[in-house]
Amino acid sequence: MKLLVDIGNSAIKWAILKSNQITPQQSQLYKHDNFKTILTSIWLQMDIAVESVWVSNVAEANITEWITQNWKCQIHFIRSSYKECGVINAYHKPEQLGVDRWLALIAAYDLFKSDPICIVDCGTAITIDVLSGDGKHQGGLIIPGINTMQESLLDNTYALKQLNVELASENKNILLAYDTHRGINLGSLYAVIGLIEYVIHDLETIKLIMTGGDAPALKHLLTRPYKYIPDLVLQGLAVIVNQRL
Repeated sequence: MKLLVDIGNSAIKWAILKSNQITPQQSQLYKHDNFKTILTSIWLQMDIAVESVWVSNVAEANITEWITQNWKCQIHFIRSSYKECGVINAYHKPEQLGVDRWLALIAAYDLFKSDPICIVDCGTAITIDVLSGDGKHQGGLIIPGINTMQESLLDNTYALKQLNVELASENKNILLAYDTHRGINLGSLYAVIGLIEYVIHDLETIKLIMTGGDAPALKHLLTRPYKYIPDLVLQGLAVIVNQRL
């Protein structure tokens, strides 16, 4: 069995690759001081023989040490490159493109060949990447994630320090808020929606792909058709593994 792993800034996601198919994505929140404890609690209870681990993550030390101690199997860290699986990286220094964004591009191209694509990944940061129908990355944008925006405002505004703001589903008919909680909530959501709409405004034929843990919070505000693929990064890992092996 091959274990596919996507380690973000606040959550670890994983799936099993077997016979060129992946199992449904599973996820677990973590903090840097309990990372190894979390791995022990979620992975050692899995009743599978792990042959190799394929990882999307730039911080390698902790997971390498844990896998070496507990499984002693091969571990492969994916790197962003100039070209792979039909996708061409737009960055002048390809290795600087986040590997999660690279894998999302590869997965989207594998799923929707010949369609121009806009990928919006909503996590601790929100990234937007555009891919042409022939697999050429057109570049991307990065802004703070929805929770990151809200936390930054709360941390830097004295009067709001005691306010607890959480993502919540709002009535689509509500435009303006009548209390501070909803004002911050809706304001951060509109900021993201406004950016998405600005980027794809003149791209009528583009296919919009949403991924990331906070993407569902935006669904009631999106006016364009979209497809939500929560395990897009893991699917990109599977495409690379299937090509290389």
